[in-house]
Amino acid sequence: MKTTRMASAVLGASLCLPLVAAAQVVPGRAPLPSDPPAPSGAPLTLDAALALARQYAPAVRAAQARATAEAAAADAAGRWRNPTVDLSVENLGPQDLDHDAFVWFTQPLDIGARRSTRLAAARASRDFMAREVDARARLVDLAVVDTYLEVVRARQAVVLLEAHERAIEDVVSLVRRRVAEGVAPEGDLRKLEAEKARTRIARVRSEIAVRQQALALGVLTGQPDPDLGTRVVAPAPPPLTTIGIEAAIEQRADVRAAASRVDERRTAAAAERALGSTAIALTGGYKRTSGFNTGTAGISIDLPVGLRNTPARLRAEADVTAATLELEQARAAARADIEQAVLAARVLGEEATRIAETLVEPAVVAQRAARAAFREGTGDALSLVDADRVYLDSQREALAVQLDAATASIRARLALGEDPLP
Repeated sequence: MKTTRMASAVLGASLCLPLVAAAQVVPGRAPLPSDPPAPSGAPLTLDAALALARQYAPAVRAAQARATAEAAAADAAGRWRNPTVDLSVENLGPQDLDHDAFVWFTQPLDIGARRSTRLAAARASRDFMAREVDARARLVDLAVVDTYLEVVRARQAVVLLEAHERAIEDVVSLVRRRVAEGVAPEGDLRKLEAEKARTRIARVRSEIAVRQQALALGVLTGQPDPDLGTRVVAPAPPPLTTIGIEAAIEQRADVRAAASRVDERRTAAAAERALGSTAIALTGGYKRTSGFNTGTAGISIDLPVGLRNTPARLRAEADVTAATLELEQARAAARADIEQAVLAARVLGEEATRIAETLVEPAVVAQRAARAAFREGTGDALSLVDADRVYLDSQREALAVQLDAATASIRARLALGEDPLP
Protein backbone atom coordinates (compact mmCIF):
# COMPACT_ATOMS: atom_id res chain seq x y z
CA MET A 1 0.00 0.00 0.00
CA LYS A 2 2.83 2.35 0.76
CA THR A 3 4.28 1.80 -2.68
CA THR A 4 0.88 2.36 -4.24
CA ARG A 5 0.53 5.65 -2.40
CA MET A 6 3.99 6.68 -3.66
CA ALA A 7 2.95 5.81 -7.21
CA SER A 8 -0.21 7.84 -6.81
CA ALA A 9 1.83 10.79 -5.60
CA VAL A 10 4.08 10.49 -8.61
CA LEU A 11 1.00 10.34 -10.81
CA GLY A 12 -0.26 13.55 -9.26
CA ALA A 13 3.07 15.21 -9.95
CA SER A 14 2.98 14.05 -13.54
CA LEU A 15 -0.50 15.50 -13.95
CA CYS A 16 0.32 18.84 -12.38
CA LEU A 17 2.84 20.53 -14.67
CA PRO A 18 1.47 19.42 -18.06
CA LEU A 19 -2.04 20.58 -17.24
CA VAL A 20 -0.82 23.90 -15.92
CA ALA A 21 1.24 24.38 -19.08
CA ALA A 22 -1.82 23.46 -21.12
CA ALA A 23 -3.90 26.04 -19.29
CA GLN A 24 -1.38 28.68 -20.34
CA VAL A 25 -2.01 28.13 -24.04
CA VAL A 26 -5.65 27.02 -24.29
CA PRO A 27 -8.12 29.92 -24.26
CA GLY A 28 -10.91 29.76 -21.72
CA ARG A 29 -9.27 27.19 -19.37
CA ALA A 30 -8.37 28.40 -15.90
CA PRO A 31 -5.01 27.27 -14.47
CA LEU A 32 -5.04 24.55 -11.83
CA PRO A 33 -4.26 25.40 -8.18
CA SER A 34 -0.87 23.68 -8.29
CA ASP A 35 1.95 25.58 -9.97
CA PRO A 36 4.93 24.14 -11.89
CA PRO A 37 8.41 24.48 -10.41
CA ALA A 38 9.83 27.99 -10.85
CA PRO A 39 12.63 28.38 -13.44
CA SER A 40 16.17 28.51 -12.10
CA GLY A 41 16.58 32.10 -13.33
CA ALA A 42 14.33 35.00 -14.22
CA PRO A 43 11.68 33.86 -16.74
CA LEU A 44 12.40 34.77 -20.34
CA THR A 45 9.12 35.40 -22.11
CA LEU A 46 8.76 35.32 -25.87
CA ASP A 47 8.17 39.09 -25.85
CA ALA A 48 11.45 39.63 -23.98
CA ALA A 49 13.33 37.27 -26.31
CA LEU A 50 12.05 39.16 -29.36
CA ALA A 51 13.11 42.49 -27.84
CA LEU A 52 16.59 41.16 -27.07
CA ALA A 53 17.01 39.71 -30.56
CA ARG A 54 15.90 42.91 -32.30
CA GLN A 55 18.39 44.88 -30.28
CA TYR A 56 21.26 42.41 -30.66
CA ALA A 57 20.81 40.80 -34.10
CA PRO A 58 23.90 41.59 -36.24
CA ALA A 59 21.81 41.33 -39.43
CA VAL A 60 19.43 44.04 -38.22
CA ARG A 61 22.24 46.27 -37.00
CA ALA A 62 24.07 45.84 -40.31
CA ALA A 63 20.93 46.84 -42.21
CA GLN A 64 20.51 49.84 -39.90
CA ALA A 65 24.11 50.91 -40.56
CA ARG A 66 23.57 50.71 -44.32
CA ALA A 67 20.28 52.62 -44.01
CA THR A 68 21.97 55.35 -41.98
CA ALA A 69 24.75 55.67 -44.56
CA GLU A 70 22.24 55.72 -47.42
CA ALA A 71 20.26 58.48 -45.72
CA ALA A 72 23.42 60.57 -45.42
CA ALA A 73 24.25 59.84 -49.06
CA ALA A 74 20.78 61.05 -50.09
CA ASP A 75 21.37 64.30 -48.22
CA ALA A 76 24.72 64.76 -49.97
CA ALA A 77 23.32 63.96 -53.42
CA GLY A 78 22.16 67.55 -53.91
CA ARG A 79 25.67 68.93 -53.91
CA TRP A 80 27.29 70.08 -57.14
CA ARG A 81 29.85 67.85 -58.79
CA ASN A 82 33.51 68.68 -58.17
CA PRO A 83 35.04 71.35 -60.42
CA THR A 84 38.40 70.80 -62.14
CA VAL A 85 41.40 73.11 -62.52
CA ASP A 86 43.92 72.71 -65.34
CA LEU A 87 47.33 74.44 -65.15
CA SER A 88 49.74 74.57 -68.08
CA VAL A 89 52.86 76.47 -69.26
CA GLU A 90 54.05 76.75 -72.88
CA ASN A 91 57.28 77.72 -74.63
CA LEU A 92 59.52 75.71 -72.32
CA GLY A 93 62.92 74.86 -73.75
CA PRO A 94 66.38 76.28 -74.60
CA GLN A 95 65.00 79.07 -76.76
CA ASP A 96 64.71 82.47 -75.15
CA LEU A 97 60.94 82.76 -75.55
CA ASP A 98 58.32 84.24 -73.30
CA HIS A 99 56.58 81.58 -71.28
CA ASP A 100 52.85 81.40 -71.80
CA ALA A 101 50.75 80.34 -68.74
CA PHE A 102 47.19 79.03 -68.74
CA VAL A 103 44.73 78.34 -65.91
CA TRP A 104 41.40 76.71 -66.79
CA PHE A 105 38.51 76.26 -64.34
CA THR A 106 35.69 73.86 -65.36
CA GLN A 107 32.41 73.32 -63.51
CA PRO A 108 30.06 70.56 -64.75
CA LEU A 109 26.45 71.75 -64.70
CA ASP A 110 23.97 69.42 -63.01
CA ILE A 111 20.80 70.71 -64.58
CA GLY A 112 17.67 69.17 -66.03
CA ALA A 113 17.18 65.40 -65.99
CA ARG A 114 20.75 64.65 -64.93
CA ARG A 115 20.24 66.37 -61.58
CA SER A 116 16.60 65.47 -60.89
CA THR A 117 17.04 61.77 -61.66
CA ARG A 118 20.18 61.58 -59.54
CA LEU A 119 18.35 63.09 -56.57
CA ALA A 120 15.34 60.80 -57.08
CA ALA A 121 17.61 57.74 -57.26
CA ALA A 122 19.36 58.72 -54.02
CA ARG A 123 16.05 59.17 -52.20
CA ALA A 124 14.68 55.88 -53.54
CA SER A 125 17.82 54.05 -52.44
CA ARG A 126 17.45 55.60 -48.97
CA ASP A 127 13.83 54.43 -48.72
CA PHE A 128 14.72 50.94 -49.91
CA MET A 129 17.43 50.54 -47.28
CA ALA A 130 14.98 51.66 -44.59
CA ARG A 131 12.53 48.96 -45.77
CA GLU A 132 15.35 46.43 -45.69
CA VAL A 133 15.77 47.06 -41.95
CA ASP A 134 12.13 46.08 -41.39
CA ALA A 135 12.49 43.01 -43.60
CA ARG A 136 15.59 41.88 -41.69
CA ALA A 137 13.79 42.41 -38.39
CA ARG A 138 10.91 40.24 -39.60
CA LEU A 139 13.30 37.39 -40.46
CA VAL A 140 14.84 37.69 -37.01
CA ASP A 141 11.36 37.56 -35.44
CA LEU A 142 10.57 34.39 -37.36
CA ALA A 143 13.80 32.73 -36.27
CA VAL A 144 13.31 33.70 -32.62
CA VAL A 145 9.68 32.51 -32.55
CA ASP A 146 10.53 29.13 -34.10
CA THR A 147 13.56 28.55 -31.86
CA TYR A 148 11.86 29.74 -28.67
CA LEU A 149 8.85 27.49 -29.18
CA GLU A 150 11.10 24.52 -29.96
CA VAL A 151 12.76 25.07 -26.57
CA VAL A 152 9.33 25.13 -24.92
CA ARG A 153 8.31 21.96 -26.76
CA ALA A 154 11.45 20.06 -25.76
CA ARG A 155 11.24 21.23 -22.14
CA GLN A 156 7.63 20.09 -21.84
CA ALA A 157 8.65 16.67 -23.16
CA VAL A 158 11.42 16.45 -20.55
CA VAL A 159 8.98 17.23 -17.72
CA LEU A 160 6.48 14.60 -18.87
CA LEU A 161 9.14 11.93 -19.42
CA GLU A 162 10.70 12.57 -16.02
CA ALA A 163 7.32 12.07 -14.34
CA HIS A 164 6.68 8.90 -16.36
CA GLU A 165 10.13 7.58 -15.51
CA ARG A 166 9.53 8.11 -11.78
CA ALA A 167 6.16 6.37 -11.98
CA ILE A 168 7.70 3.36 -13.75
CA GLU A 169 10.48 3.17 -11.15
CA ASP A 170 7.88 2.79 -8.37
CA VAL A 171 6.18 -0.05 -10.24
CA VAL A 172 9.54 -1.69 -11.02
CA SER A 173 10.49 -1.62 -7.33
CA LEU A 174 7.20 -3.26 -6.34
CA VAL A 175 7.37 -5.95 -9.05
CA ARG A 176 11.02 -6.65 -8.17
CA ARG A 177 9.96 -7.50 -4.60
CA ARG A 178 7.13 -9.70 -5.90
CA VAL A 179 9.54 -11.55 -8.17
CA ALA A 180 11.87 -12.13 -5.21
CA GLU A 181 8.88 -13.49 -3.25
CA GLY A 182 7.95 -15.77 -6.15
CA VAL A 183 4.50 -14.29 -6.73
CA ALA A 184 5.26 -12.54 -10.04
CA PRO A 185 7.03 -13.78 -13.21
CA GLU A 186 10.49 -12.39 -13.94
CA GLY A 187 9.43 -11.67 -17.53
CA ASP A 188 7.12 -8.91 -16.30
CA LEU A 189 10.02 -7.33 -14.45
CA ARG A 190 12.25 -7.37 -17.51
CA LYS A 191 9.54 -5.76 -19.66
CA LEU A 192 9.10 -3.04 -17.08
CA GLU A 193 12.85 -2.44 -16.96
CA ALA A 194 12.91 -2.17 -20.76
CA GLU A 195 10.07 0.37 -20.61
CA LYS A 196 11.99 2.34 -18.01
CA ALA A 197 15.11 2.33 -20.20
CA ARG A 198 13.07 3.42 -23.23
CA THR A 199 11.62 6.31 -21.27
CA ARG A 200 15.07 7.30 -20.01
CA ILE A 201 16.47 7.37 -23.55
CA ALA A 202 13.56 9.52 -24.74
CA ARG A 203 14.15 11.88 -21.81
CA VAL A 204 17.86 12.16 -22.59
CA ARG A 205 17.08 12.99 -26.21
CA SER A 206 14.62 15.65 -25.12
CA GLU A 207 17.18 17.12 -22.72
CA ILE A 208 19.70 17.30 -25.56
CA ALA A 209 17.08 19.03 -27.72
CA VAL A 210 16.46 21.57 -24.94
CA ARG A 211 20.16 22.42 -24.71
CA GLN A 212 20.64 22.54 -28.47
CA GLN A 213 17.66 24.81 -29.08
CA ALA A 214 18.60 26.93 -26.05
CA LEU A 215 22.07 27.46 -27.53
CA ALA A 216 20.48 28.54 -30.81
CA LEU A 217 18.15 30.90 -28.92
CA GLY A 218 21.15 32.32 -27.04
CA VAL A 219 22.87 33.08 -30.34
CA LEU A 220 19.78 34.90 -31.62
CA THR A 221 19.26 36.94 -28.45
CA GLY A 222 22.89 37.48 -27.46
CA GLN A 223 22.28 35.66 -24.16
CA PRO A 224 24.84 32.82 -23.83
CA ASP A 225 23.13 31.44 -20.71
CA PRO A 226 23.47 27.65 -20.16
CA ASP A 227 20.18 27.69 -18.19
CA LEU A 228 18.26 29.53 -20.89
CA GLY A 229 16.21 26.43 -21.65
CA THR A 230 14.77 26.38 -18.13
CA ARG A 231 13.64 30.01 -18.27
CA VAL A 232 11.28 29.91 -21.24
CA VAL A 233 7.53 30.30 -20.71
CA ALA A 234 4.85 28.78 -22.91
CA PRO A 235 3.07 31.72 -24.59
CA ALA A 236 -0.68 32.06 -24.93
CA PRO A 237 -2.13 32.20 -28.45
CA PRO A 238 -2.40 35.88 -29.42
CA PRO A 239 -5.62 37.14 -31.01
CA LEU A 240 -5.86 37.47 -34.77
CA THR A 241 -7.12 40.69 -36.27
CA THR A 242 -9.67 40.73 -39.05
CA ILE A 243 -7.85 42.29 -41.98
CA GLY A 244 -8.29 41.78 -45.69
CA ILE A 245 -5.71 39.64 -47.43
CA GLU A 246 -4.87 42.32 -49.99
CA ALA A 247 -4.21 44.92 -47.30
CA ALA A 248 -2.22 42.40 -45.27
CA ILE A 249 -0.04 41.55 -48.25
CA GLU A 250 0.87 45.15 -48.86
CA GLN A 251 1.75 45.85 -45.23
CA ARG A 252 4.18 42.95 -44.87
CA ALA A 253 7.79 44.03 -44.44
CA ASP A 254 9.10 41.73 -47.18
CA VAL A 255 6.54 42.91 -49.73
CA ARG A 256 7.12 46.56 -48.85
CA ALA A 257 10.86 46.02 -49.27
CA ALA A 258 10.29 44.36 -52.67
CA ALA A 259 8.04 47.23 -53.78
CA SER A 260 10.62 49.75 -52.61
CA ARG A 261 13.25 47.85 -54.55
CA VAL A 262 11.21 48.32 -57.75
CA ASP A 263 11.06 52.07 -57.16
CA GLU A 264 14.78 52.19 -56.43
CA ARG A 265 15.63 50.29 -59.62
CA ARG A 266 13.30 52.46 -61.73
CA THR A 267 14.84 55.70 -60.52
CA ALA A 268 18.32 54.24 -60.97
CA ALA A 269 17.43 53.32 -64.57
CA ALA A 270 16.13 56.86 -65.16
CA ALA A 271 19.41 58.25 -63.82
CA GLU A 272 21.40 55.99 -66.16
CA ARG A 273 19.33 57.14 -69.14
CA ALA A 274 19.90 60.77 -68.15
CA LEU A 275 23.66 60.17 -68.09
CA GLY A 276 23.43 59.38 -71.81
CA SER A 277 21.98 62.81 -72.61
CA THR A 278 23.85 66.03 -73.40
CA ALA A 279 26.22 67.15 -70.65
CA ILE A 280 27.24 70.78 -70.27
CA ALA A 281 30.11 72.32 -68.34
CA LEU A 282 31.18 75.95 -67.96
CA THR A 283 34.83 76.84 -68.35
CA GLY A 284 36.71 79.98 -67.39
CA GLY A 285 40.25 80.93 -66.69
CA TYR A 286 43.35 83.05 -67.19
CA LYS A 287 46.11 83.03 -69.77
CA ARG A 288 49.30 84.96 -70.31
CA THR A 289 50.61 84.93 -73.88
CA SER A 290 53.33 87.15 -75.39
CA GLY A 291 53.35 89.25 -72.23
CA PHE A 292 49.62 89.91 -72.27
CA ASN A 293 47.26 88.82 -69.49
CA THR A 294 43.73 87.90 -70.58
CA GLY A 295 40.72 86.04 -69.25
CA THR A 296 38.94 83.19 -70.97
CA ALA A 297 35.38 81.83 -70.86
CA GLY A 298 33.64 79.04 -72.67
CA ILE A 299 31.23 76.16 -72.58
CA SER A 300 31.89 72.44 -72.94
CA ILE A 301 29.24 70.17 -74.46
CA ASP A 302 29.33 66.38 -74.31
CA LEU A 303 27.43 65.39 -77.45
CA PRO A 304 25.25 62.21 -77.08
CA VAL A 305 26.26 60.63 -80.37
CA GLY A 306 28.49 57.76 -79.21
CA LEU A 307 28.15 55.21 -76.44
CA ARG A 308 25.52 57.27 -74.57
CA ASN A 309 25.93 55.14 -71.40
CA THR A 310 24.24 52.25 -73.22
CA PRO A 311 25.73 49.30 -71.23
CA ALA A 312 24.80 50.76 -67.83
CA ARG A 313 21.36 51.78 -69.12
CA LEU A 314 20.59 48.28 -70.43
CA ARG A 315 21.70 46.67 -67.18
CA ALA A 316 19.58 49.11 -65.16
CA GLU A 317 16.50 48.40 -67.27
CA ALA A 318 17.03 44.65 -66.81
CA ASP A 319 17.23 45.25 -63.06
CA VAL A 320 13.83 46.97 -63.22
CA THR A 321 12.32 43.94 -64.92
CA ALA A 322 13.91 41.59 -62.40
CA ALA A 323 12.75 43.67 -59.41
CA THR A 324 9.20 43.77 -60.80
CA LEU A 325 9.13 39.98 -61.16
CA GLU A 326 10.56 39.58 -57.66
CA LEU A 327 7.78 41.81 -56.31
CA GLU A 328 5.22 39.65 -58.09
CA GLN A 329 6.78 36.56 -56.54
CA ALA A 330 6.88 38.18 -53.09
CA ARG A 331 3.18 39.01 -53.25
CA ALA A 332 2.27 35.49 -54.37
CA ALA A 333 4.39 33.95 -51.61
CA ALA A 334 2.88 36.34 -49.06
CA ARG A 335 -0.64 35.40 -50.10
CA ALA A 336 0.12 31.68 -49.73
CA ASP A 337 1.86 32.29 -46.39
CA ILE A 338 -1.12 34.24 -45.03
CA GLU A 339 -3.71 31.70 -46.16
CA GLN A 340 -1.71 28.77 -44.77
CA ALA A 341 -0.98 30.50 -41.46
CA VAL A 342 -4.56 31.65 -40.88
CA LEU A 343 -5.89 28.19 -41.75
CA ALA A 344 -3.50 26.51 -39.31
CA ALA A 345 -4.29 29.03 -36.56
CA ARG A 346 -8.04 28.52 -36.94
CA VAL A 347 -8.01 24.70 -37.11
CA LEU A 348 -5.40 24.13 -34.41
CA GLY A 349 -7.05 26.72 -32.17
CA GLU A 350 -10.31 24.79 -32.40
CA GLU A 351 -8.55 21.49 -31.69
CA ALA A 352 -6.73 22.96 -28.69
CA THR A 353 -9.99 24.02 -27.05
CA ARG A 354 -11.33 20.43 -27.03
CA ILE A 355 -8.13 18.40 -26.77
CA ALA A 356 -8.50 17.90 -23.01
CA GLU A 357 -12.00 16.47 -23.40
CA THR A 358 -11.35 14.27 -26.43
CA LEU A 359 -7.83 13.02 -25.69
CA VAL A 360 -6.59 13.66 -22.16
CA GLU A 361 -9.68 12.83 -20.11
CA PRO A 362 -10.17 9.31 -21.60
CA ALA A 363 -6.48 8.57 -20.97
CA VAL A 364 -6.80 9.78 -17.36
CA VAL A 365 -9.85 7.55 -16.80
CA ALA A 366 -8.03 4.55 -18.28
CA GLN A 367 -4.98 5.22 -16.09
CA ARG A 368 -7.06 5.54 -12.94
CA ALA A 369 -8.88 2.29 -13.71
CA ALA A 370 -5.59 0.47 -14.28
CA ARG A 371 -4.17 1.83 -11.03
CA ALA A 372 -7.28 0.84 -9.10
CA ALA A 373 -7.15 -2.70 -10.54
CA PHE A 374 -3.45 -2.96 -9.75
CA ARG A 375 -4.02 -1.74 -6.20
CA GLU A 376 -6.82 -4.25 -5.64
CA GLY A 377 -4.83 -7.12 -7.10
CA THR A 378 -7.07 -7.72 -10.12
CA GLY A 379 -4.73 -6.07 -12.62
CA ASP A 380 -1.11 -6.70 -13.54
CA ALA A 381 1.85 -4.31 -13.68
CA LEU A 382 2.15 -4.43 -17.48
CA SER A 383 -1.44 -3.26 -17.93
CA LEU A 384 -0.71 -0.43 -15.55
CA VAL A 385 2.40 0.59 -17.48
CA ASP A 386 0.46 0.42 -20.75
CA ALA A 387 -2.13 2.76 -19.28
CA ASP A 388 0.62 5.07 -18.03
CA ARG A 389 2.18 5.08 -21.49
CA VAL A 390 -1.15 5.93 -23.11
CA TYR A 391 -1.54 8.74 -20.58
CA LEU A 392 1.98 10.00 -21.32
CA ASP A 393 1.41 9.90 -25.08
CA SER A 394 -1.92 11.69 -24.75
CA GLN A 395 -0.36 14.38 -22.57
CA ARG A 396 2.51 14.88 -25.01
CA GLU A 397 0.12 15.05 -27.94
CA ALA A 398 -2.18 17.47 -26.08
CA LEU A 399 0.70 19.76 -25.22
CA ALA A 400 1.96 19.51 -28.81
CA VAL A 401 -1.45 20.55 -30.18
CA GLN A 402 -1.72 23.42 -27.70
CA LEU A 403 1.78 24.62 -28.50
CA ASP A 404 1.09 24.19 -32.21
CA ALA A 405 -1.99 26.38 -31.79
CA ALA A 406 0.06 29.09 -30.08
CA THR A 407 2.75 28.79 -32.76
CA ALA A 408 0.18 29.00 -35.55
CA SER A 409 -1.43 32.12 -34.04
CA ILE A 410 1.94 33.85 -33.67
CA ARG A 411 3.04 32.93 -37.18
CA ALA A 412 -0.33 34.06 -38.55
CA ARG A 413 0.24 37.50 -37.02
CA LEU A 414 3.68 37.60 -38.62
CA ALA A 415 2.20 36.50 -41.93
CA LEU A 416 -0.35 39.32 -41.69
CA GLY A 417 2.46 41.82 -41.24
CA GLU A 418 1.77 42.44 -37.54
CA ASP A 419 3.92 42.11 -34.44
CA PRO A 420 4.16 38.49 -33.20
CA LEU A 421 2.53 39.43 -29.88
CA PRO A 422 0.00 42.21 -29.27
